Amino acid sequence: MNARVRVAAVIISALLSAVVTACSGESAVDRTPRAHSAWSRPADSGAVGVAYFVLVNHDTVPLALSSVNTPVARAAEVHETMQHEGMAHMQARPTLEVAAGDSAVFNAGGLHVMLIDLHHALVAGDSIPLTLHFARGDSLLVRVGVRSATGLP
Repeated sequence: MNARVRVAAVIISALLSAVVTACSGESAVDRTPRAHSAWSRPADSGAVGVAYFVLVNHDTVPLALSSVNTPVARAAEVHETMQHEGMAHMQARPTLEVAAGDSAVFNAGGLHVMLIDLHHALVAGDSIPLTLHFARGDSLLVRVGVRSATGLP
C-alpha cells in the first residue's frame, strides 16, 4: 500500500469513528458520579466524626461505592442507622450500590460516613477531604465543610 492510500485510509477511518461517536451521543454525556451538599459536625481529636452528602450516579449502570478514606481519621466507613423493634442501631455497609440515574442521600438518621479516631479536631469552618472509591476502579474527591451546630441543616 503506498503512502497516499494509507493516509486516505487513516482519514476515512477517523471520519467514520467521529460520525459513529456523534450519532451515539456518548461523547456529549458526562456520566461521572458527583457529590454535593457535603457537611460535617465539629468533633474532638480522637473522637468519632461524621460526613453527610448526596452522591449522584449519572451513569446508565449501577454504581457501587466500595470504600472511603480521608487523611483526617484512622478509618472512614459507610454506616446506616436503622430502626428495629423501636430501637435505632447502626450497621456498616461494606458496599453501597446506587442505581443508574439515582442518588444516595447521606444524612443524620440514615446513611453516613463515620470518621473513626480523628487525628485532629474538626472545627467549624474547616474543609476536609473525603475520597470515595468505586468498585469499577475510579474515585471521587469530596470537600466536606465543617459547620457549627447553628449552621446545620
